[in-house]
Amino acid sequence: MNVLLSIEDLYLNFTTFWGTAYVLNGINLQIYEDEVFGLVGETGCGKSVTSMSILKLLPSNAHLSGKIIFEGRNLLELSENDMKKIRGKKISMIFQDPMSSLNPLFKIKTQMVDVMKLHHNISKDEALKMARELLEAVKLPDPQRVLESYPHQLSGGMRQRVMIALALSFNPSLLIADEPTTALDVTIQKQILELILELKEKYHFSVLLITHDLGVVAETCDRVGVMYAGNMVEIADVEELFENPLHPYTQGLLSAIPDPRYKKPLKPLRGNVPSLLNPPPGCRFHPRCDYMKPICEKEKPELIEYSKNHYVACHLYGGKRNE
Repeated sequence: MNVLLSIEDLYLNFTTFWGTAYVLNGINLQIYEDEVFGLVGETGCGKSVTSMSILKLLPSNAHLSGKIIFEGRNLLELSENDMKKIRGKKISMIFQDPMSSLNPLFKIKTQMVDVMKLHHNISKDEALKMARELLEAVKLPDPQRVLESYPHQLSGGMRQRVMIALALSFNPSLLIADEPTTALDVTIQKQILELILELKEKYHFSVLLITHDLGVVAETCDRVGVMYAGNMVEIADVEELFENPLHPYTQGLLSAIPDPRYKKPLKPLRGNVPSLLNPPPGCRFHPRCDYMKPICEKEKPELIEYSKNHYVACHLYGGKRNE
């Protein structure tokens, strides 16, 4: 498979009033063409800022280093003008709350037409026709009524479909979906996820799906990366990860999922997520790990390929790339 996006040794720090927050601690991952890659972890582990780093949409107090290679170019070396040609066109993004992404003062028609006229250099009538076709593609009933509506007149699921239509209007190579179903009820969640997969098969783009829901990952993703406190701790095919989790954190996440087949108590992870203002040295998970060794307190484990296409960052499995 061809690599579409490669993140290499990505570090991200934020300078704050309370000190420096070490948010990303050397992230490495690859997303292939025509795949769904899931990024999972607890709230605050760095999933969303990873996606914002890809698009270079970070505040002025952010300090970013490493490489983000997309279609052969390092995005971190591109100018703002060059990034504008990539955002929304080559890489599109949908967020968890579509209400905050749509302007409440304008009709859907106005917002979609303005975007398409600006970026496609087409007439208003052509933009309106394209908008209607896109709303039909995302299976919105009565597209004309939707176009004449304000955002508050649509349900959450309908607003999210509008955002998906906007994201697909430029035929992107990569769609970043940042917890796109969090604000929706379970039935609508399923419909939105199925829609994204259906459109992915139709238009042949890759998806970076950011979520904290392992059930969603199991149903939708081809591969998955597990993050903890700014570190990528495990990457594997979805079936392999669920059948053979290697990292103690991944094992802890899976053991905390209720299984109706067995009447056994859940086993929550002990301890708390560390502060990124003062993260633990070595492996950031070691204060909560049942298998902690002296080396875990001193050296950060590297992400190594323990078995075919199964990567783990843990001293239990070597933890160094040259071993």
